[in-house]
Amino acid sequence: MATDSSQIGPRVTTRGTAALDAAERAHLVSPDDIARASRMCGSHFAVITPDLPGEGAVLRGRYQMARLRSGLTLHATDACDMHDLTTQLVHKEGVTISLFLDGMADVTLGERRFLLGPAASGGKIEGVVIARGEPDLFRRRGRQGMHVRKVNVSLPFDWLDGEGLEAVAGHGTVRSLLSDHLSSARFTPSARLLALAEQVLRPQSYGPLLHALHLESRALEIAAEALSLIGQDSPDRDTSGLRPREQRRMWEVHDFLEARLDGDLTLEEVARAAGMSANALQRLFRAAFGMTVFEYVRRRKLERAREALQEEGLTVSEAAYRAGYTSSANFATAFRRTFGVPPKQMRRRT
Repeated sequence: MATDSSQIGPRVTTRGTAALDAAERAHLVSPDDIARASRMCGSHFAVITPDLPGEGAVLRGRYQMARLRSGLTLHATDACDMHDLTTQLVHKEGVTISLFLDGMADVTLGERRFLLGPAASGGKIEGVVIARGEPDLFRRRGRQGMHVRKVNVSLPFDWLDGEGLEAVAGHGTVRSLLSDHLSSARFTPSARLLALAEQVLRPQSYGPLLHALHLESRALEIAAEALSLIGQDSPDRDTSGLRPREQRRMWEVHDFLEARLDGDLTLEEVARAAGMSANALQRLFRAAFGMTVFEYVRRRKLERAREALQEEGLTVSEAAYRAGYTSSANFATAFRRTFGVPPKQMRRRT
């Protein structure tokens, strides 16, 4: 089985991996680890900021890249950023399917910026397909404390041609999408797709051969399921009814809010920065993200509090203060309503 796999934890290996457990979550990943793994999907990897030694730790958790026998490349991350880390590489041409289960990614490919993941879309779990007709510069901006859980499957164009895209339902829509450099489509993952992603992120304990077969089968199923989903009618290129200019403005508002989560903005201040009335802002923001401005801000502050509980071991009262609550009881109620568990259950034992 010609699977070339880099599982980053206590060491980088060339074969199978152990099951993800509590000890594995504490693994530290260095820039050198990422550079070695990134050769499977591109070239010229570099850390832009901060200035760290190659062996210094930048991620804590599980980071895996595997080139599969079928020609696909599988990348799985269940890790927390330890710095405001910016990296880049020249990404190969091809098509990448990304499934974000938690956290967010702020990436730029060529001249196009993508904000991906539940933390960037008001808590909505989503998938995205991005086509690269030629090699292009890819840049990722990580945020300290952000816990990201995602699975990427990259498909070379010759695999798509050889495996018979005609067999995919709605293949005309899919082929049209993949024909342009940096074209993309967002979609809502099916329950089956989410289950496949979890099986990649939380594999059972296999020997090297069975582990390679496990990755291969899950990656192929993810590719087939995702391509079928974007071939059904219209994927979520724009289910909001907003015009492209309005969408861009709402993403600008989104970025404005993300940069100021530690402050206490009023709706009028946000509307003034966006150059529109408060009523117009609320209407457009709800259409774009499915919630009001302050529902979004409240959820993001709760998500950051959850990350602090998990990663830093804050007390509930400390996390409440960080989320902007003066009452720990009110914080606990909001936290349980949002995540389904009390905050003390999320707290890392130190």
